[in-house]
Amino acid sequence: MGVAIPNASSMNWFQLTGKTSELSPRGNSADYRTFTVDKPGEFNFKVNNSYTTVRIMNDRNEVVAEAKSGQDIAQASAKLGPGTYTALIEQQMRGVNNRDYALEISHRNNAMVLSSGGTLKGVARETFANDPGVQKHTLNVVQGGEFSLDFSLPYSRWAIMGKDNKVVASGDTMKPEAAVNDILKKRSYKIEPGQYEVVIVPPKKVIGEIPFQLTMVPKTASVDMPAEERPIDKIFREREARLQQWAAKDAAKSSSTKKTA
Repeated sequence: MGVAIPNASSMNWFQLTGKTSELSPRGNSADYRTFTVDKPGEFNFKVNNSYTTVRIMNDRNEVVAEAKSGQDIAQASAKLGPGTYTALIEQQMRGVNNRDYALEISHRNNAMVLSSGGTLKGVARETFANDPGVQKHTLNVVQGGEFSLDFSLPYSRWAIMGKDNKVVASGDTMKPEAAVNDILKKRSYKIEPGQYEVVIVPPKKVIGEIPFQLTMVPKTASVDMPAEERPIDKIFREREARLQQWAAKDAAKSSSTKKTA
């Protein structure tokens, strides 16, 4: 009975494990694994072994993602369309044969943020071997502004990073007993439109799977501060006032005409 080919689109995450018992084009010990994608999406690839290279190739043998680990784990991400893909897991050092490996493939969640806010959802899960469980996701800020942020998973850390790897917002939930429940009273951050990477560091020990979400709510003005009127609101207000004046004049003329008659 053959080995079932996993479908990355149908699972939040899965792990490919085995031994590097074949040879790569470079002559190093390697293994080849196949998976499919039936819906366009963005995926994370994480190799949990030291000195190991992973290349994700499409059906034209083009490399669409590559991760090279040193002494620690390595990660890469790529947007994939429907099709069949091959993962080449290769040892970086010659003479290292039949070595165990673990390649994790997971969805890279992609959240959109408007002026009304947005929510990034994910799942923390049990980790294996040397994997610290760090997750990376994408945040597309269409309309920027000042936002209060709340992260639902206790004993965790999070950060939002720009393309220049500069941290624009960060926080932690290491002391859940001292957390502020009202999100509008939490620290706020000014975030400009653009694409950002969200880094999530869950607790060290997670049993099973735990859903989490990073919520962004627009910062509202204090009740004791006068709200600044937007130009468009001023136009509508003045237009409404003129319409009311005209309606009052028309009503007065109509009443006068009836009395004369």
